[in-house]
Amino acid sequence: MKLSARNLAALAVLLAPPGEDPIEVDFASLSDFDYREGMTLPAHVTRLDTKKIRISGFMRSEDGSNGPTEFFMLINDACGCAGTPFLNEIVFCAMPPGQKVDIEPGTVELTGTLYVGEVREDGVVISLYEMDVDTVQD
Repeated sequence: MKLSARNLAALAVLLAPPGEDPIEVDFASLSDFDYREGMTLPAHVTRLDTKKIRISGFMRSEDGSNGPTEFFMLINDACGCAGTPFLNEIVFCAMPPGQKVDIEPGTVELTGTLYVGEVREDGVVISLYEMDVDTVQD
């Protein structure tokens, strides 16, 4: 059986020593570069791949609803949740299987595992950052 790179990374996270504190991350460090498709992402960003992190920002659903959802975006809190954020100012988030969360107004703090790298769909880059969420605090 062959595991994908993401499944191997998830397995590595599960086998990590328990009790490690999440790394404090902010959007200033995730977005402090001009992203161009296909570029090599900065080392300070790629070193966060598969790490447990803590980050704050605005929750936004992809369809604009506020109801319970398994998937949402965390947006750079410096943008004031107005306008269109750059791709490196968005973390695409997934709740644990079977769990949903309401989209909260204002900023929230998330902890979970961050995945870094271009994700393509039909040849187009749709995300740079994805997160498996463990906790949401407002």
